[in-house]
Amino acid sequence: MAKDPTFDRRKYPRVLTEALVSIAWLDSKDVVAHALDLSLGGIRFQCADLEFELGQMLRVTLKLGEQEASLVGKTVRVTELDAFVQEVALALIDVDAKTLELLHEQLADFQDS
Repeated sequence: MAKDPTFDRRKYPRVLTEALVSIAWLDSKDVVAHALDLSLGGIRFQCADLEFELGQMLRVTLKLGEQEASLVGKTVRVTELDAFVQEVALALIDVDAKTLELLHEQLADFQDS
């Protein structure tokens, strides 16, 4: 992951990433998505396997270091990039304390490098 200085104006600094993450509605099977950036407040990703709408609750599963983490968020922006791919911004809503601490540590490590 690389730090992008234009993201410093945000409430939570974002770290650019090229990680694969798992995305799903709360009650459905996961699909693979391409994460673009991540912060303590949200994640932005691209996905070709689902169609998203504003306000949907989603579960995101991703690797933070050696551990797998599951986060719940609400779609706040959906942009169609082409006929197949959407870019989605998700505001994190439900993150347990252990996962939040792990996320904070991982993001701090990337910002320091």
